[in-house]
Amino acid sequence: MTKELDYGILDEMGFEYKPIGVKYSMAKPEGVARLDRPLALCELFREAQENGPFYAIKEDIQCGDQLLGMTDFPPVMYSGALGPMFSMFKTPGANRRIYDYVPHLPKDSVTYIIHAPTDQMDFDPDVLIFTCRPNQAEIIMRASSYSDGKMWQFKGTTCLACAWLYAHPYLSGEINLSISGMGYSMKARHVLPDGLVFIAVPFDQTAMLLDNLRDMEWEPDWLTMGREKFIEAVSERSGALYKTLGFERNR
Repeated sequence: MTKELDYGILDEMGFEYKPIGVKYSMAKPEGVARLDRPLALCELFREAQENGPFYAIKEDIQCGDQLLGMTDFPPVMYSGALGPMFSMFKTPGANRRIYDYVPHLPKDSVTYIIHAPTDQMDFDPDVLIFTCRPNQAEIIMRASSYSDGKMWQFKGTTCLACAWLYAHPYLSGEINLSISGMGYSMKARHVLPDGLVFIAVPFDQTAMLLDNLRDMEWEPDWLTMGREKFIEAVSERSGALYKTLGFERNR
């Protein structure tokens, strides 16, 4: 594995929880230890935030290994019977429906999954996962569309919520966002406090995101001048622009 991008700009954001790079591999990684106890997929990036880099194989993942293509969903999951049992869905049919659209990696395409904080990575990640406060999330998401103007779109489900952080961005090329406390298993396992923002960035969006973070203004004066001054400044600036372009303002 090699690292080509510079992630140093992320150190300047003051994250309480370190951004985590995730790498999928069929080759055993060198220079990194194996996870020392079984954890659910939704707990793995938290483990890396607390204890640094590691790799895991299917035997190390208590829940969510199907989303990595390491194993198949068992019949009892496909049946939807677990949904009503755990108060996630009203009927088995409602639970069953999610298996037609929840993303997962192709079977046997991943043998090892590597996690590392960005300041300890020796690879460019397949998925970069942020855990942040809303004000930090605003900066990251603004940077995500700063240079191309693309619309934000977020997807998720009550159960298998980790699919939308680990599989969906990697397969779709789309950045996804979730909130701690929304994923059922993660909430039950008390992985992180409620109300934090998770942002998962796929490999083909990472370079642009980092470039835009280096280029753009993180906290423009417009956001801190207060309501009245902002309204006054908008009126003044937009009025001048209308005049320059030869348009009349309606309001």
